[in-house]
Amino acid sequence: MKLTFDTAVNAAKELAPSLPNETKLAVYSYYKCSTVGEPNVSRPGIFDPVRRAKFDGWKEAWERLKSQDEAKAAYVKLITDLSEDAPSSASPPSVSETQTSDSNAVPKSITSAPNSASTSSSSLSTLPDSPDSSAAARIASLEKEVASLKSSILQQQAAVKHPQCISFRRNYMPSQDPTPPAVVTSSYLSKWRDRAIGWSGSKWGVRYVTLTSCGTLKYSASHNSSGNPLATLSLRHCAVKDDGIKTRRNETFHVFSIYRRERSGGLNSPAQEDDEDNIVPLFRFSTPQLSLKTSWMSYLTEGIASFVEPPKESRQKGTLAPIYFGGQVSPNMNMYAKVAEKPKAAHSKSKSLNGFQPSRPMHRNASVSFLSEGGGNQNYRGLLNLAGIILVVSNFRLVYETMKKHGVLITIPDKEEFLAAPLQDFPAHTGTLLLNVFVICGLLIEKSLAKGRLGERLGLLLHLLNAHLALIVPGVIVWVFKPTPFPSAGLLMCGTILWMKLISYFHANSDYRTSSLSNMASPLVSDLDREEENRRYPENITLGNMYYFWFAPTLTYQIAFPKSKHGIRLTYIFGLLLRMSITAALIVFLVKQTIFPTVDKLVGSIQAGKLDPIEAAESLVKLAIPNTYVWLLVFYFYFHLFMNLLAEILCFGDRVFYKDWWNCTEIGSYWRLWNLPVHMWMVRHLYMPSIRAHVPPMFANLIVFLFSAVLHEYLISVPFHMVRLWSFLGMMGQVPLVFLTKYLDRKFKGSSVGNIIFWLTFCVLGQPCAILLYSIDYAQLQVGGGDVGGGSGGVGVGGEL
Repeated sequence: MKLTFDTAVNAAKELAPSLPNETKLAVYSYYKCSTVGEPNVSRPGIFDPVRRAKFDGWKEAWERLKSQDEAKAAYVKLITDLSEDAPSSASPPSVSETQTSDSNAVPKSITSAPNSASTSSSSLSTLPDSPDSSAAARIASLEKEVASLKSSILQQQAAVKHPQCISFRRNYMPSQDPTPPAVVTSSYLSKWRDRAIGWSGSKWGVRYVTLTSCGTLKYSASHNSSGNPLATLSLRHCAVKDDGIKTRRNETFHVFSIYRRERSGGLNSPAQEDDEDNIVPLFRFSTPQLSLKTSWMSYLTEGIASFVEPPKESRQKGTLAPIYFGGQVSPNMNMYAKVAEKPKAAHSKSKSLNGFQPSRPMHRNASVSFLSEGGGNQNYRGLLNLAGIILVVSNFRLVYETMKKHGVLITIPDKEEFLAAPLQDFPAHTGTLLLNVFVICGLLIEKSLAKGRLGERLGLLLHLLNAHLALIVPGVIVWVFKPTPFPSAGLLMCGTILWMKLISYFHANSDYRTSSLSNMASPLVSDLDREEENRRYPENITLGNMYYFWFAPTLTYQIAFPKSKHGIRLTYIFGLLLRMSITAALIVFLVKQTIFPTVDKLVGSIQAGKLDPIEAAESLVKLAIPNTYVWLLVFYFYFHLFMNLLAEILCFGDRVFYKDWWNCTEIGSYWRLWNLPVHMWMVRHLYMPSIRAHVPPMFANLIVFLFSAVLHEYLISVPFHMVRLWSFLGMMGQVPLVFLTKYLDRKFKGSSVGNIIFWLTFCVLGQPCAILLYSIDYAQLQVGGGDVGGGSGGVGVGGEL
């Protein structure tokens, strides 16, 4: 039957199921040469053996045919012959039929075995050059190729059955499928036989070494016995070591070894940091070819790196993902290769004789620029240092101009006047001492409840009365005695903190008292002191436990707290105190030298009736940068230094007082992350009780924001002796921003839009506006109401704080 090219294509589709893989490869190659011509794509990588074999066959056929017309004729002739004698080509001969008598003998001077790709590409080498050859000769030629293609076909089948093994798998689990995984590379290498005595004068033996795509290294006596390896090694937790060169009988051998890494040293640390004395090679190989050694080390490091899981991204909900300058790249292969730092003597001698040759290649591979998208994750620490230098120099210039214009505004208090003043002149300090009364009363009320002397309802009323007095009395002291704003704010802060702690104290103990399932310390808490592990209610109702909770850096009470195992470290405390002193000095300096002059100038312009919108905007911009510095320094001073100081003195174990709020992409995430003690108090004692009272979650969130807004206004308005609601309105104004930033974060997933809105709201618009508004109102109050806070009554704000 005479076939045309189109009918031959249809006939090939019908024959395909019954054809062996070798014949399919020849049919595919002729078809591609007939329809496409010369290969116009790049050669696939070694981890795609099927496509790589097809490409090599296509290229091999084209190099012999050279024209599409000749390829079509050859294709039609091949399909015609296969159609006439399909049974003879459907069943390939067994491997045993094609093996020679000396197949088990290792070649005398073998350096490497052909890989899968090169073997596949030679599958067409014996095809007749002329399409007029007989069908019998063509079929016989194809059948002779079966034996040489056996390992290649197994690899192709494995790639189909094990798609996860086309590239190195990260988690290797032995497959139950008898088909082996694909072979990445294989060759003959000399292996060091560490248990051989070496009677023949050498402990090196030639072995056929194979590396599979599942990260397994094995060796056998020859390539014909590779199915029964002498030893198999998984590359997990291993590293490659370059052992340099060895010279034997005037021959040079390049040596490398594989060794198991110590888990204690860190499996993700560079192999160069491994202790040389603790390295025990598992396998050691050598080869006279440097290129073969380099190739093996490259494949092995890639296989080892494939077992290393990338670090899981750990970030809070509603925060920015880590930023990478460049595209994601594979792990650094150099981490898992330990290069010999000191070459052997022979290598040193060769290097000294040859030197750095003028013809030495300087451009060795194709690569992109460091700042390109495919440049990978580069180290930009030098640019970060430059940014820090620019920041310091720029701000130093601003501070210098301020000092040059206004002089040094920082004054040192008179020591003698301070010591001679009576105690009544410091109501903020005496009010702080008064807070001990509410601590003792809270303890006595709880003891009475524990012993049954008070009923639950009466005890609740007494606890609420005592806690609210701890909040109200400091406010009354500040409002009546009128101390300066900063000490007043300190007293109110202490009173508010005690109020929140007393609320948590009686709320938690009420649950301990009424629930038999939650009155122990140990079920959910670890790192407890031994004497606290089995503590139950009411064993915790003691004076020491109460005062520990009062001074501990937390607002939520529990029977026992995690404790640090290292005890009190005096050097760490000294370091914290030193940093606190430096940070406090910077805060005072920035407030006095940069913020006060700007505020005083603006207040003076307002009182003189000369303020225009441009000057107000200029003042807002001038306040934005120093206010941001002060805000960040206050955060660092209080939440990191001061709270860690308290935790170290009290051996308080849980020191997560904040999380990465600076990465937040939602306003709600900021309030959850930047002050964890308050956030946990709100969740436990306000939000969840509202939910248990069947309040919808949205309204429960609004209750939390309303409560926070009232507290902020209380802490600001009372020390300044004026109620303007600027802080309250600023807090409630964030409610729409919470929904807006949450929507933007979902709409533009992974973008920085929400984070930019957060920084603009807090640092450029929110806080500077609040400072200006309160400063203006405070200055007008001074002028209109006379002496406030014992000051001079002038228009300046700085002297009154």
